[in-house]
Amino acid sequence: MPQALCLLHANCQGEALLPLLQNTPAFARRFAVRHYVNYTQEHIHSQDLSQCALFLYQRLAPKWGDISTDNILPRLPQSCQTIEIPNLFFKGYWPFWTSKTAINFGDSLLESLLERGLNPEEALHVYLRATPGLMGDVAAVAEESLRREEEKQAQSPIVCAPLLRELWQKEQLFITVNHPGRTLMFHMADSLLRLIGLGGLPQAVRRAYTHPLEDFWLPIHPQVGALLGLPFASPSRRYPVYQTSLTHAQYTSCYLACKSHDTPDLITFLKNLPPRPAACAENRRSSS
Repeated sequence: MPQALCLLHANCQGEALLPLLQNTPAFARRFAVRHYVNYTQEHIHSQDLSQCALFLYQRLAPKWGDISTDNILPRLPQSCQTIEIPNLFFKGYWPFWTSKTAINFGDSLLESLLERGLNPEEALHVYLRATPGLMGDVAAVAEESLRREEEKQAQSPIVCAPLLRELWQKEQLFITVNHPGRTLMFHMADSLLRLIGLGGLPQAVRRAYTHPLEDFWLPIHPQVGALLGLPFASPSRRYPVYQTSLTHAQYTSCYLACKSHDTPDLITFLKNLPPRPAACAENRRSSS
């Protein structure tokens, strides 16, 4: 029996979901999957839309034009099954994360210290020893982020928010603010497979899974971890950062070193690090 076409219209979370579906025998027998990356505004071929039997999508607002959800859904065959999947996002572990800076993974607290005139060494010292008064109400940031996910998923056929609320302080559920880890990806895939009548996600698939986004874990501020009771956010924890692994303090030194080189491309900066955790501190000193 020939495979039917499944289109996956999603961001990088689709990249993490894809192997879970493809490696599930019941799904692979029925469907061949094509992933169209939504945030790059990748055009979906009309022939694919006309032949689509299962359309998995993260909702895109009308401002996205031709690839918006409201534009795509009417172009699918009437027989096509459409399922919205969550677009997960969580700031609870990183309350200072901001998209309002030029640098990747902007840190509003660290940026504010630099804006006050502190040099990088002074800013690093104050930042790493931040008091609750300096950090603000990090618990409120986490709660707001949880509520936002609950509101986003209120009408969704696949719901991850209750699991997030239940477990977020017990195990690290996100790798970065928009990269959910294995537990959430397994739950999403399992829920989807059950929704289309293919049982659940097999244990063998879970065991064999290689998460494609685990090459970079955004380090968690240990002071945030202490305030929120996160057992996985100690100062000594080393996080995978492409070719190397860094503590939160070493990562913060890299952030400052990147800024001292006057480049906003922190990701490329980190990818080019040698596999030595002290490299950022050395680079920052040599550039000052």
